[in-house]
Amino acid sequence: MYSITRQKGLSISGWLLVLLVGSFFMLCAFRMAPAYLDNSYIQDGLLSFSETEKKIDEMSDNDFRRHMSDYMLMNNVRELSAKQLKVQRERDRILLNFNYEIRVPIVYNIDVVMTFTNQWDSSRPFDCCKPAGE
Repeated sequence: MYSITRQKGLSISGWLLVLLVGSFFMLCAFRMAPAYLDNSYIQDGLLSFSETEKKIDEMSDNDFRRHMSDYMLMNNVRELSAKQLKVQRERDRILLNFNYEIRVPIVYNIDVVMTFTNQWDSSRPFDCCKPAGE
């Protein structure tokens, strides 16, 4: 059996290092979480086009943006604008692209850049929000 003098735990400097690393990861999580939450609202907004009363083929580009703007206003998405919604009409389908990137400052001059790619395809309306190739 070992004596008490030989049993050692984590030292003060070890605990400070653990707290420093843990607090850095918590800071990153708290700074980045709102961007991912906003992206989930964007995906829900794009998915809501499959449930609209209007026919998708009859909607204008401004109707798409107005619908998305209303959805974003209702869900308190402030960082983004519905003007970023790109409408691409093809012969047999309509593609709605909402691609953007957000830069979040972490500490001093260290930033995290998050890129989001969302696409809604009218030929597969309930399969949102990644492009067909992914």
